[in-house]
Amino acid sequence: MTQQQQQQQRPQLANMIDPIMEASISHLDPRLPSLHHAQQHQTTNEEQTTNTVDFRHNDYRSTIAGDSSAVATSAAVAAVTSSDEENQPMDLPNSNNDTTTTTNNEGISLEELIYATSSFHAIVQPVSITMILTALSVHYINTPATKAAGEAQLAQTYQVFTISEDTSAMASLGLGLANSLIIVCVIGGMTFLLVILYKYRCMKVLGGYMVIASTVLLGFLGGQMFNVAMFKYQWMVDQLSYYVTMYNFAVVGTVAIFYQRGIPQVINQAYLVFTSVIVAWQLSYFNDWMAWALLVMLALYDLFAVLTPCGPLKALVKLMSKDDAPAMPGLLYE
Repeated sequence: MTQQQQQQQRPQLANMIDPIMEASISHLDPRLPSLHHAQQHQTTNEEQTTNTVDFRHNDYRSTIAGDSSAVATSAAVAAVTSSDEENQPMDLPNSNNDTTTTTNNEGISLEELIYATSSFHAIVQPVSITMILTALSVHYINTPATKAAGEAQLAQTYQVFTISEDTSAMASLGLGLANSLIIVCVIGGMTFLLVILYKYRCMKVLGGYMVIASTVLLGFLGGQMFNVAMFKYQWMVDQLSYYVTMYNFAVVGTVAIFYQRGIPQVINQAYLVFTSVIVAWQLSYFNDWMAWALLVMLALYDLFAVLTPCGPLKALVKLMSKDDAPAMPGLLYE
């Protein structure tokens, strides 16, 4: 084939290849210009056009790659988010409850405040009633003769050192403190004995002692108080009625304090208040020095018995607070 025929055949081959390349490039990206449009440019710009096509083609590939990377990133973020939502605890109110519990532990809750108020009211009411009744009984159930006789009887029974009117003030105070210390020591020894009996479950001995003590206190000491009231206000009561009345008063009181079954709580509380009033009325027969010294010594003993580690009342409360502790009626005002 001659050189002239080869030059004539090259445009024909170019015309046959151009549609194929154009279809392929148009399929890849319709935005790219067709080859017919590129051939209309000058021959000097053919290289520039080719570079432009390559640049745009590369730009197209980078765009597709960027879109793929964006899709992959979005899918990864969605997967992480869904995993976090699955792993996130749903019990959110518990955190609030924990905060509330912490806040309640730092301060006093409403239930504790109500309980403290009710406990204070439960203590103040019987103590106030006992003090008022004791003051009234000391003032209205006494005469000068009964006071003198009662003072002499108590001095003979409870005082080791006699305090007379001729004794000086310092000597009377010292003798009063000495007598009061002896009385408090006897009370403390009896309290320790009660604790030992309760600790070793000697409930029959302990119950029998307390029943006898309460019966004697209500029947005998209460009878003396009733006798003074009859003498002062001139009540005419025969001997049989007097003994029957005091017997019923003592027996019913003992049953109400220790048995408590089928008996209203008001009666139990009333007999406990009567017991305290009768004891306070008897102690009012001490002379002034002895009364004030005994009051101070009893207050100090109460602090020792309740607050100190070796106090008998504190030990008794610990024993009674155990789960297997037996019931001990008659010791607490309920």
